[in-house]
Amino acid sequence: MDSELIGGLYPKKRDGQPDFVIGKLSINVPQFREWMQKHIKENPDVIWVNGDMLVSKAGKGYAKLDTWEPDKKQEPESSEDIPF
Repeated sequence: MDSELIGGLYPKKRDGQPDFVIGKLSINVPQFREWMQKHIKENPDVIWVNGDMLVSKAGKGYAKLDTWEPDKKQEPESSEDIPF
């Protein structure tokens, strides 16, 4: 699956931050609004948007959409199907 960048989100790490600071996040509102409107249109039932904050080889921060979902376990059809 191809990576989809989250438009308008830019993570930033600053040297000298205390350990409890993960980093900073800048949001370009017009870019993010455009990306989010498209994402909602294509995924109308999605409640959460998860992303990974990464750093390119050139040292620039970017956000990549995380589309991972856990495998759904099948429900047993009857109590006889439950292994004990």
